[in-house]
Order: sequence, then C-alpha cells, then structure tokens
Amino acid sequence: MDTERRAEVEPRRAAELARPAARRPGPVAVYDTVTEGMTGRQFLRTRRWFALIASAFVFAIACGFLANWQFDRGQQATADNAIVAANFSADPVPIEQALPTLVSYDPGQSWQRVSVTGVYQQADELVVRNRSNAGANGFEVLTPLQLGDGSVFLVDRGWVAPASDDALAPGTIPAPATGRVDVAVQLRPSEAPLGAAVPDGNQITSITLPRVQQVIGGEVYTGAYGVLTGQNPAAAAGLAPIQTTMPTEDVGTHYSYTLQWLFFGVLGFVALGLGIRSEFRKLNSDDPEERERAASRQRKAAKKPFTDEELEDEEIDGFLPLTRWGIAGGAVSATTPRTALPGKQADPPATPPTAPPDVYVIEAAPQSVPDAEPDDR
Repeated sequence: MDTERRAEVEPRRAAELARPAARRPGPVAVYDTVTEGMTGRQFLRTRRWFALIASAFVFAIACGFLANWQFDRGQQATADNAIVAANFSADPVPIEQALPTLVSYDPGQSWQRVSVTGVYQQADELVVRNRSNAGANGFEVLTPLQLGDGSVFLVDRGWVAPASDDALAPGTIPAPATGRVDVAVQLRPSEAPLGAAVPDGNQITSITLPRVQQVIGGEVYTGAYGVLTGQNPAAAAGLAPIQTTMPTEDVGTHYSYTLQWLFFGVLGFVALGLGIRSEFRKLNSDDPEERERAASRQRKAAKKPFTDEELEDEEIDGFLPLTRWGIAGGAVSATTPRTALPGKQADPPATPPTAPPDVYVIEAAPQSVPDAEPDDR
C-alpha cells in the first residue's frame, strides 16, 4: 500500500515544484539555513565567517612577508649599486693589495679596478661558450696570466663571435701580447658551476675558477678573475670588450612589488568588509532603518545619468531595470515613453505590479528510511 501511495505522490510533488518556476520566471529568493533568523551582525559568529575572517588575516600576513622580502631585495640592490659606483671608476690598485691570497675576494670588491703584471700563457687559453654580448651569442676568451711569483691570474680578454661555418666554434681569436705586459682589469667573482665538469676541448661552460685550476694546474687565483679594461702594450684588435658601461641592478621593481603586496594585503580586508556589508544588508532587509538606507541608496543611484552601457543594454534587451529609476521591482519596457535625451535622467515611469519571488530553502537532505516490507498477511 505504501509503495502505491509513493508512486502517486512523487509525480504530483515534482509537478508542484516545477509549476511555480513555469508560472513566475521572475526573481528567486534563496534562504540559507545557517544564518536564517539572525539579525544585526550575529552571522559573524558562525563558523563560515570565522573561517573567512581568519583567511583574510592569513592572507594579509603572507602578503606582509612577501612585501618585506621584496623590500630587502631592493635594499640589497641599492647597496650593490653603491659598491659598483664606488669601484667602477676608481683608480686601480695592485693585485697584491686587492687579493692578498689566492682565494681572496669580498662582495665589496665587485668591479674593483686592479693592476697586474705578468706573461700570458696562450697554450692554456680557454673559451667560455654561450656568452652574450650586445644581444649576440658567442664566446669569451679566458687567458691565464702568470705573475712574477709563479701564481696564475685568469684574464677575460674579451668576446668573439662564432665562426661563420660553425656556430659551435669561436671565430678567429687574436693572440695575446707576448712577453711581459701590464694589464688593468676589473674583478669578478668565480661563477657557479654550469654544465659538465669536463671541458670540451678548450671550451668551458662557466668561469668556475676551481674547475679551471683543475684543467690548467698550478697556483691559480680561485677567488676572482679579471675583465680586461686596458693593457700595455696594447692588445690586438678582434675582441669586443665585455663591459663598457657601469652595470646597475634594477631597484624600482623591488620597491614596486613591495607596495603591490601591501596593497593586496589591504585588499583582502576590503573584500572581507564588502562581504560583511552585503551579508548584513541581506539579513537585515526587514529592519526599518536598513530599508530606509536601501531606499536612499536607490534614490542616489537613480539620479545618475544613463551611461552608454545602459543605453546599449536597453537597445539590446528592450528594457531597463526599474531599480535604475529608483523603483523596486523588475524592468520597464523600452517601449515605455521617456523624454530623457541620451545620457540624461528621465522621470521614472509608474511602477507595474510585480510578482513575489520564488522561495527556495537550503537545508540538509533528510535521512532515507528503508521501505517497510509489505504485510502479506
């Protein structure tokens, strides 16, 4: 008997639920049972809003850490630029003074000018591949310079383009000066390893000085090498200089990112505040004071002139929302006479009757109960 009744009731119930939507395709009101019946700001005590508020604080803290990180990077870039500015155009100092030991080098010596005297060892010359210069890819020529005490200092003599018939090989490299030479260089630190440790012929992938020492042997300066800026006797033509202008790190980008992260942190609280305001207005819509505030906002919005987008929507949709005229309801047909010129405000039309919205309640699904076995007695 229960099965027959259920078969009769379920289609009828489905038809009753479908009928209002077919009869009134207007606005739909949705009630949330979590906040139903709450007034004022009681909703802020629900777990949902606790989670949203906590998320806003966590997001702001994360943005604060990121902003501080970018600020520190900007400070470091500023300090690095100050060091380079002091060293780049300073008078050269003897290498014995700048680098008292083979492993000496301090970040404060970046691009410091140093004078060195020695003899080039062309037999141990290396080329560093995949080095760019003025937007072109090529090779840098690294030539050992043997000092009077027998130690070896690596000098980057310049850049050369690839061979015309083989992009993997350097073009013609001019021979270094023979005999005793006085060179002026700018110090650069040993680079991080890149690629295989075993060189390909006389080609290496990075100026990693400990690796170079393993290749050429001897007492090699492994803390820093030098970029050639001047030489006596003069160097032969054919190699492009490595650095002709003072290098600088971009500082403004880091400070810009600092402000952006701070803005994002504040924006999270702004979004939270807008959500709280929207929820407050929805839950307190029956309050007389809130109704008056809503009506006041609607009247202010209705005083604004029509925008181009609204006029275009009217042409496409054939109506304007009644709220645009300061009237609660649905829409006014575009065939309704109005005397406003484009971009001007017109007198609102009479309010047409509006149907109440459909109401749906969000609630937990009921627990299913197994059907009772039919009584065969």
